[in-house]
Amino acid sequence: MLVNTKDILDAAKKGGYAVGAFNVLTHPTVEAIMSTAEETNSPVIVQFNDWVDPDLAPARRKTQFEADMFMHYLVERAKASPVPVAINLDHCKTYEGCIRAIQWGATSVMIDGSELPLDENITVTKKVVDIAHVCNVSVEAEIGHVGGRGDDVVKEDIYTTVEEAKKFYENTGVDMLAVSIGTTHGVYLKKPELKFDRIAELNEAIPIPLVMHGGSGLTKEDYIEVSKRGISKINFATYMFLAGGQAMADIIGDGSMKKAEFNTIMKAGVEAQKEIIREHIGYFGTEKWNKK
Repeated sequence: MLVNTKDILDAAKKGGYAVGAFNVLTHPTVEAIMSTAEETNSPVIVQFNDWVDPDLAPARRKTQFEADMFMHYLVERAKASPVPVAINLDHCKTYEGCIRAIQWGATSVMIDGSELPLDENITVTKKVVDIAHVCNVSVEAEIGHVGGRGDDVVKEDIYTTVEEAKKFYENTGVDMLAVSIGTTHGVYLKKPELKFDRIAELNEAIPIPLVMHGGSGLTKEDYIEVSKRGISKINFATYMFLAGGQAMADIIGDGSMKKAEFNTIMKAGVEAQKEIIREHIGYFGTEKWNKK
């Protein structure tokens, strides 16, 4: 069933667990995510890009027709699911991109003004909140700055502060907030320094769900701890994509296939993605959602 992202995350915040927000680029990955959520009877968030943004990496970009068809499939697939499914636009830097996502049927949009000064971030976020709420779509924003590489130098001043979070929430009415607590996007090249106490402080200071970006590659204990401290949404993509790609490479490289059949190779990639999704749903505690 297609539901508002806010509903999924409000329940997670109240229940003390986190929900995985898994990024998609292709139909097979959508099926890996959705079927795993259904098999584990867990809510899930499926994330996509502003496909037609000219600044998007070429490998992720789609034509308008491709984007329209893909999003039609994604929305209908979510509606047909027996578990709660939300569809979120991830890391969009423009008002126009958020409007496109709402028109495509997203149940939430992320306006990413994290690289702007705080007051400018507030202004652009409030503009998106005003239109999205009229459309019954929830809004995610980000303050602080989550790095883009595992070898980024994490400086103290990029961590989200309680004062900033309170000011941002009070002036935007945003529904969920991505905070910088020591993670980075992509593959970790060194051990992240997570500020668990900061998560707890932020969770107590503002009443909305907190989001952790850069969720791939942490330890099982890290996932359990951040969920316990107040993270309600965990973005996860890189290690899922790598697992699928490696499984496909392995089946081609082991020499057992005289002819490389596409369906067999693709199925291996999907199963590898399902395995890592299932594993992390367990770490996040998502299955708690339907327990009394």
